[in-house]
Amino acid sequence: MFAASDAEKCKGRKTTEFWNVELIDSDGMVKDAKMSVREAMERSLNGSKIILRFNDELQRVGDGAGMLSGILGVLGSDYNKFPICEKSWAKVQGKDMVYNDCIKEIFRFQEDSGGRIKKTFLQQMGKLYDRHYKPTRTLEQNLHNCPAEILREHWRWFIDYHNDPARKAKCKQNALYRKKQLYMHTGGSKNLARAREAESQKQGRRVGKGEV
Repeated sequence: MFAASDAEKCKGRKTTEFWNVELIDSDGMVKDAKMSVREAMERSLNGSKIILRFNDELQRVGDGAGMLSGILGVLGSDYNKFPICEKSWAKVQGKDMVYNDCIKEIFRFQEDSGGRIKKTFLQQMGKLYDRHYKPTRTLEQNLHNCPAEILREHWRWFIDYHNDPARKAKCKQNALYRKKQLYMHTGGSKNLARAREAESQKQGRRVGKGEV
């Protein structure tokens, strides 16, 4: 759960923008409200939750989506909840707890059966996991950029991992592999569907002409 001290750590980030959201209480009553990310994270909801709406493609819509993005940004930067001494976001522990105890306590929404919504939320937090590290900086510059909320020895571990030659070589190889895949499949799924349709029509013409 959040406390007022958690929101204080958000200073310097964009948490003071106000969003026009809908709140729903435990009795199902809905009312309009105007609040900031900080207020939502300080639990200024009096037992209510922010309604989060999605379109048919499960994309977030409305001001509730803007509020969520701000909260996910703060969560992804909270190294008290997510220890930085891991090689990848996939290995970081505690994501499910933050999802259940934080996100679902602030927002009311209907989860999809495939878990796509949850996966998207966690991925967005993961993008901010190493936001303070820049591969274009020198080792000294990255070390100097240690966030105040991270222990220096943890930050050193994180920087050493990102500067490991073996990891860099692997990342380069993966990038080349993805580029090759993009080149091979540049037509995309629509073109594949059209190709199948054209082949089907071709087969139909052959049958019409008595071909076997």
